[in-house]
Amino acid sequence: MATEPQGNQGPPRFGPSDRLVAMFRACSGDPTQGVKERLRRMLHTFLQHNRDNAGNRKTKAELCCCEAEIWYYRILENLISQEKRRLGVGDVSGFLENNLVQCCLVTCCLEITICSNHLPCDFPALLQIFNVAPYHFGTVIGLVLRAEVSLPCAVVRHLNQVHEKVLESLAWTSDSPLWEEIRANEGHLPTCQQVIPPTQLEDPKRTAFEPDGDLPGEDVSQGADSTSIGQPQRSSSLHLFTRKVYSLMGKRLRELCPTLRISDELRLKIWTCFEHSLVHFISLMVDRHLDQLLMCAIYIIAKITKMEIPFKHIMKCYKSQPRANKSVCKNVLISGSDVDSSTEKSNNGEHSDIILTPSTPSTHYPGPRQEQRGNLIYFYNQVYTTKMQHFAKQFAPTSGGETPPLSPYPRQWKASPRGHRLSNSHSIFISPYNPEPTPPPTTGLCYYFNSSPSERLREINNMIKTGRSPNRQGHVASLAKEGEDGPSAKRLRLNDQSAWQRRLRNVVNDRVTRQIQGKESPVTQLNQH
Repeated sequence: MATEPQGNQGPPRFGPSDRLVAMFRACSGDPTQGVKERLRRMLHTFLQHNRDNAGNRKTKAELCCCEAEIWYYRILENLISQEKRRLGVGDVSGFLENNLVQCCLVTCCLEITICSNHLPCDFPALLQIFNVAPYHFGTVIGLVLRAEVSLPCAVVRHLNQVHEKVLESLAWTSDSPLWEEIRANEGHLPTCQQVIPPTQLEDPKRTAFEPDGDLPGEDVSQGADSTSIGQPQRSSSLHLFTRKVYSLMGKRLRELCPTLRISDELRLKIWTCFEHSLVHFISLMVDRHLDQLLMCAIYIIAKITKMEIPFKHIMKCYKSQPRANKSVCKNVLISGSDVDSSTEKSNNGEHSDIILTPSTPSTHYPGPRQEQRGNLIYFYNQVYTTKMQHFAKQFAPTSGGETPPLSPYPRQWKASPRGHRLSNSHSIFISPYNPEPTPPPTTGLCYYFNSSPSERLREINNMIKTGRSPNRQGHVASLAKEGEDGPSAKRLRLNDQSAWQRRLRNVVNDRVTRQIQGKESPVTQLNQH
């Protein structure tokens, strides 16, 4: 019997579904055999790397392969459906024949099952097995997370963490394809203002912040052109990556500010310095970590502006963060990275590595590469200040010159609840409780507990019965929190008897029971009517 992935809905099966096969046959050339052969080859490679492990680990590796196949076809089917609706095309040959994207997708499905089954194969070991670049893998993670396949919460958290690792360090290794993208962009990373829409940049005149949906792990539909069918990949993938970098680092700096007692004015100066280092001195990031440049920016701006925050205090505050990597402060590349040593002078006289990006290792390092490493303070004194001191000094109160304009800052991000689609047959989504729900869409049917009339719920049920769907956005049931005097949970009755929906109801009911027993916040309970 086939093994069903944890959190999966519906009867398990191997191979593509009839619906997916029909999508394959609608292509100009049937890609079925190519898709199956690529998947078989990659799963076999994964098993070969675990062939010497006897007992439990070998069994888990086989289980991971079985589940990965199921996840792959389910995610692939949903992604193709989304692309066809978004672009209005029937032929998805380009997407299916993109070996890079498909290899990353299979790798991601294996990462899902490794996490679910607790196989000792730490990330990024899996990428090394398939020779997949973290930069490309990070792009596909965004596609998987928006594929609406109801991944287990633990897996979603794991993929988010993996995505952050890619953004903060793994994509910046000297052999990363990212540098080819940067070279094609005249040797510069785009600025924050170039990649983030104005509505998602901080406005000092406003007190409310709008959500930014393109943080790691969130829906990246606006930036999915990097792997969309028939879309150019080079510029869009770099802009999407840079947008996520700025969003992630803006969030991290904001989290450090209260402990370090950094004012909003100082935060914006630090952010401007940090962005300047990425845009004009991108070689600082070769084989390094974004947090290293962020902490250096905090220290140099605080010192220049006479705030005097000790470097040891900055590092201590950083290490107290939940996902901090202690080696970031202790093991920093000082010299020996695979970077061209030539520099050019910019118009203002400061040294600026305009096209200073990693080159082919064999060109500059025919033998074993000698690296020098040290702690973060040593890196700051020996490397960082040589490039950034001239710019930072312009923020000094006694500089006498014009202060550089402050760079726009990504707005404070609030995670918006992700809706779960009940079935492919009906456009019905269940969204968790949101204490500050967004306004209902102008189209589609929504139901909010404690506010919507009962007639609205009956209208949704009638739509399900008759199979009608009023629009492509579909229906939404927003699950609102009950008042203190109300019952601990409500039951939303949807008159649909599909096996998939019954399965989901059982899962949600079990979850609600566990939450009530654990005295957690009550949520709405689905029940078969």
